[in-house]
Amino acid sequence: MIYLDHNATTPPLPEALISLARVANEAWGNASSLHTSGRTAKVEIENAREELAALIHAAPQEIIFTGGGTEACNFAILGAARAQKNKGRHLVASALEHSAVKAVLRALVEDGWEITWVDPDGDGVIAPESVVAALRPDTVLCAVMHANNEVGTVQPIAAIGSLLKAKSITFFCDMTQSLGKIPVDVKALNVDLAAFAAHKIGGVKGAGALYVRKGVTVESLVRGGGQERGLRGGTENTPGIAALGAAAAWWRAHGDAERARAGVLRDALQSALLQRIPNLQVTAQNVDHPVERLPNTLHVTFPGARGDVLVMALDLRGMAVSAGSACASGSVKPSEVLLAMGRSTEEASSSLRFSLGFGNTPADIPVVADAVAAVYAASRAAYGS
Repeated sequence: MIYLDHNATTPPLPEALISLARVANEAWGNASSLHTSGRTAKVEIENAREELAALIHAAPQEIIFTGGGTEACNFAILGAARAQKNKGRHLVASALEHSAVKAVLRALVEDGWEITWVDPDGDGVIAPESVVAALRPDTVLCAVMHANNEVGTVQPIAAIGSLLKAKSITFFCDMTQSLGKIPVDVKALNVDLAAFAAHKIGGVKGAGALYVRKGVTVESLVRGGGQERGLRGGTENTPGIAALGAAAAWWRAHGDAERARAGVLRDALQSALLQRIPNLQVTAQNVDHPVERLPNTLHVTFPGARGDVLVMALDLRGMAVSAGSACASGSVKPSEVLLAMGRSTEEASSSLRFSLGFGNTPADIPVVADAVAAVYAASRAAYGS
């Protein structure tokens, strides 16, 4: 199979799997225990904490391990909002957010909170001034994702964070899609809270992390035995955390080269598709003002076709692509992200996302482009367009 869905999940890195197996076999003790077996497990967790902290330019003490990116998003939003409920009950969020963020924000609305949603421009970019315009005296938290999982646009997080810092408003940033694909420096980006998922960077599912800037207060979401500085109870997933640490170490060593390689492949695929399908519409490709995109991500619209049909047709040819967010799989609803960008319902239902990664090579490009052109032509013929 030619796998082009790395934004949904990545194949585990060999280094991560080696670490996973080694720790599962050799450091299976409970990290809260005082004996040698427990201390051995604790060392593995702390080593992973240091690796992830170094990758995002944070202090190890600012990293809280979780069971994944969704938990980290829930932890950040619920924890920060509840900690400040006496200061105000108004939240601001971009309309581009992942369901892991939108769902918890909507749950807060049911509890009496108010939310102002900030729409992106036609290229999928959230303007800092639009965020500021949405603020109110009772705003306590703002959520804007770093990079969109569907269309790949990268937001001006540093500028947004700077404006929010000046107003003492807590800033949460979902970075599950950006980590590894672009450099991440939480200090330079002016964020207070940031969520990460191991399986997006070559780790394994079931492990994630939340960055909590020193001085920021969050209420515990998972209460238990006092692990993770009392903020996330429960016996730690030591093998999964160790694999996350190994993946973080890999990106520190090889990130620049991998990002450059992915960018070359993405641009080659875009050119190859446009050569074969001239009426293809590339998302966030504005000649007048270039938009920063994740280097591995290509999002395109196929006029007169259905994205889900193209996904299934390409799957039969041994190619994995996506019609949107993997967390919305099985749904035929148009993408909320594209609708927020001003696309029509038809356009939002006629798109594919190609996200490249570790296993892709230059030899894949013409094979994929030929297959896409063939299934698109067949789809249009079938629907009489």
